Amino acid sequence: MRRTRSSRATGVGLVLAMGVLAACSSAPKPADQLAGSVAAGAPAVDPATGQTVDPATGQTVDPATGQVVDPVTGQPAAAGTTPGGPAAPQGAGQQAPAGPGTAPAGATTGRAPAAGSAPSAAAPAGGGPAVPLAPAQSTLFTPAEDRIGITDTKITMCAHAALTYGKAFNTTDADFNVFWTALNTEKGGIFGRKVEVTYENDNYTPTDAVVAARACKAKNPFILLGGIGFDQIPAVRNYVEAQHMFYLHHTASVKGSQGLKYSFTELPTVERTGEAFAQLAASKFKGKKIGIIKRDGVNWEPGVVAFKAYAKKAGLTIVAERAVAANKGNYTDEILEMKNKGAEVVWGWENALISTQILKQAQTQQYFPNWLLFPFNLTSQTLGNDAVTPKTLDGVAMFTAYSKGDYTGAFSSYADDVKLFEQQYAKYRPDADLAGVGGDLLFLNWQAQKALAAQLADCGRGCTRNRMVDVLVNYKKIPTSSACVIDFTSGDRRHGSDRLNFTETYRSPSGKVNWRNTRTCVGRP
Repeated sequence: MRRTRSSRATGVGLVLAMGVLAACSSAPKPADQLAGSVAAGAPAVDPATGQTVDPATGQTVDPATGQVVDPVTGQPAAAGTTPGGPAAPQGAGQQAPAGPGTAPAGATTGRAPAAGSAPSAAAPAGGGPAVPLAPAQSTLFTPAEDRIGITDTKITMCAHAALTYGKAFNTTDADFNVFWTALNTEKGGIFGRKVEVTYENDNYTPTDAVVAARACKAKNPFILLGGIGFDQIPAVRNYVEAQHMFYLHHTASVKGSQGLKYSFTELPTVERTGEAFAQLAASKFKGKKIGIIKRDGVNWEPGVVAFKAYAKKAGLTIVAERAVAANKGNYTDEILEMKNKGAEVVWGWENALISTQILKQAQTQQYFPNWLLFPFNLTSQTLGNDAVTPKTLDGVAMFTAYSKGDYTGAFSSYADDVKLFEQQYAKYRPDADLAGVGGDLLFLNWQAQKALAAQLADCGRGCTRNRMVDVLVNYKKIPTSSACVIDFTSGDRRHGSDRLNFTETYRSPSGKVNWRNTRTCVGRP
C-alpha cells in the first residue's frame, strides 16, 4: 500500500480549508440566533461576537466556570469593572480590530483537568470553590475515546489534504499553522493547551485519502480535519465511521452521509453549491444561453443535478453539457461544443487548476463567454488582464475573498480579520507570498482555524470529544468577522451552513487581478 508523505511535505492552502466555515462578510444576524442554541437559563451566545454571555447581565463569561471575563483577552475581569472597555466589539457581526495573536471570541487560558480523567469540576481563576461541570449531553464517544488527542497541555489534530499541489500555489506546510503559532506563543493556546496540527498527503484521490486518514489515526488526534476534495471526503467519512474518529471536513455531497454519526461539516454541501451557482446565473445572466463543462464523477454530479433543478425553476436555458475526465488536459472538443451551441455563459464545474487550463484554452480559440467557476487567485492572476477583459469572471465560494492590503469596499466589514492575518504572517511567516497565487488560500485556511479555535474555546476548560460534539450540534453563531452564521441546530445536526459568497474578478490596488465579494452569505432561495 502506498504511503502518504508526512506532515512535513509540501502543501497548499486550497486543500486545507478544513471544513470549518462558510465565510462571508456583513453576515446576517437571525432574530432568533440566541433562541434554542443553549438550554434555558444557561449562558447564551451573542451572535454578533460569538462570545458566551450571561443572559441576565449581558456580560461575557467563561463557559466552563461562569466567571465574568474580558471579552477580548478572555482573562478574568477586575472586580467592579465592565468587561471590554474600549476594546469591546463595535458592531453587529464584527469585532474591534485586534493585534497579532488575539484569541478568538471566548478563548481564554488556564489549566485543563489531568489527561485521562473525566472532568467533574473547574476551579475559577483567582481561587474560590470549584464549579461542578454538568455531564456532556453527547454520548457519541465512549469513556475510552472521549479524551483522545486532548490533555491538560495540548490539543492534537491532523488533516488529510492534497499536499501534492503545493508547488502550483507556491505554498508549503510551513505556511499553514501561523494562526496556531500566534495563539500558542502569545496566548498560551486555548485554556493553557497548545494546539498542534499536522498534515498527511491524500494526493487528491479517495484511496490515498483513506491511507492519509489512517496515518492521522496513528497520531491519536482529537479531531481529524478534511481538506478540499469532493471525492476524498466520502471515502474518509466511511472510514471514520468504522473507526469512531471525530471528523470535521470540507464540502462534500450530502448523498451517502445519511445516518453517519462521526462526520461534521460547517460548509455547504456539493448540492447546495451547485444550486448557488444557478442562483448566481439567474440573478446576473437570466435570458442568456448556458453551457456546462463538468467533472465526470459520481461525487460531483449531485451539484450538477441541483444546478439544473434550480435552473429549470428559474427559467434558465441550458444549451450544452459536457463531462470531462479528471486531468484530461485537452478541452478543445468541449470548448468547441459550447461555442457552436451558442453558450453565452459557461459554468466550469472543476477545480481551480483545471478551470484555469480550460479558460486559457478557450481564449486561444477566441471564445469569450461569461464564466462561472470556483474563484481562486491562482486563476485570476494566471490569466491576468484576460480575467477582467473583455469580461470579468464570476465565482461562488465557501469563503470570503482575499486581496492583500485591500481593506475597503467589499473587504471593509472583515478588515479586522484581514489585518490580523497579515500581521501574524508578517511576524511568524514573513516569506509567505500573500500577494501571490496562494494568498487567498492561506487566508481561507487561517479564517477556518480562527473559527475552530473559537469553538474549542466554547468547549471550555473541561473539553472532551463529547463536549465538543455538544458545542457543534448546538452551534448557532458567527465565530469571527469574516464568517457567516454557522448553524447546526436544525436538520441532521451534522451540516452547519447553506451560505455561499458570490464574487467577481477586479484589478486590485497592487495591480494584480484578484477576486472580491459581490454578494455575501447567500442562502437558499
